[in-house]
Amino acid sequence: MNKVIGIIGGGPAGMSSALWLKYLGFSPIIIEKKQQLGGLQQVSHFQNLWYLGLLGQTGYEIAEQFRQHIEAEHLSTLLGSHLQGITKTGDNFRIFTEENEITAQGLVIATGQRVKGYEAIESIEGSHQLLSSQQVCFDPGATPLLTSHVNEQVVAVVGGGDNGLVTAIRLADKAKHIHLFIRSQMRGFEVNQKAIYELIQAGKITLHQPAIIHRFELLAEKKINIVFTDEKNQEEKLVFDYLCFRIGFAPNVEEIVRVFQEGGVGSIQLSQRGHILTDQFLRTSISQVYAAGDVANPRDPCVATAVAQGAVAARSMEEDLRCESCFR
Repeated sequence: MNKVIGIIGGGPAGMSSALWLKYLGFSPIIIEKKQQLGGLQQVSHFQNLWYLGLLGQTGYEIAEQFRQHIEAEHLSTLLGSHLQGITKTGDNFRIFTEENEITAQGLVIATGQRVKGYEAIESIEGSHQLLSSQQVCFDPGATPLLTSHVNEQVVAVVGGGDNGLVTAIRLADKAKHIHLFIRSQMRGFEVNQKAIYELIQAGKITLHQPAIIHRFELLAEKKINIVFTDEKNQEEKLVFDYLCFRIGFAPNVEEIVRVFQEGGVGSIQLSQRGHILTDQFLRTSISQVYAAGDVANPRDPCVATAVAQGAVAARSMEEDLRCESCFR
């Protein structure tokens, strides 16, 4: 076919899609706004025990292996490239970055998700003080405590999903004590919830659930005070040495929605939580546009589903474009 396909995003889904598209006879081009491929795996030093064939490798290491594969296949990549616009004329998309203009016959959106950071807590009194503290961490893959000596530190972890639970579990054997704050329900895998309750029984973790945080205060000696209400709606205050936020992820859709609307490509349909809606073959509401990976809200967002969806999107595109050619 030798048709050019633009892939927006260079995480596992985008790289997988590019590889499959190459061997299906296309010329894929990965457009990545960061200076390296890998997506969220670039900020994860956790060992990934779930990905078949790469036993115990960290997110960094997996991302590097994927990057090397892309390089060995001589796949085109535009790193550090920000989308300026996308238009469509007939069957062709025109993609504009700061330095490049690409004509493509199809698009794969693989922009992934981002870690929710300060914006998720900015309405809480005193939260602005946390921005200047080195004792506060929002990034689930960049917790200095995991690699430092913290036996005398009391740590607060905020978040009831798997990132929050796993962080609390991993720090439990390092820190003096862990306080886990969960606003409503614990949402992690059963195996992680079980481990949390075992550590609670062992006296290594104190669970505050449900807990509503009302105020943060930076104290002397780099201490952090948290004011919250507990399950009895009583106000409590606790002081910590370190604070880890693990409050989830948000899909990276704002930029693609904007450029589609401004360029007259169309309005891409989103779910109530902001993920791109697709059919079972990862087609979006716009013809010749597909979405893969975390931005499309897979059942279990992870490296494995991202790689799989990248392949499905490529295969769907090949089938659709081949069928279109047959009727011309």
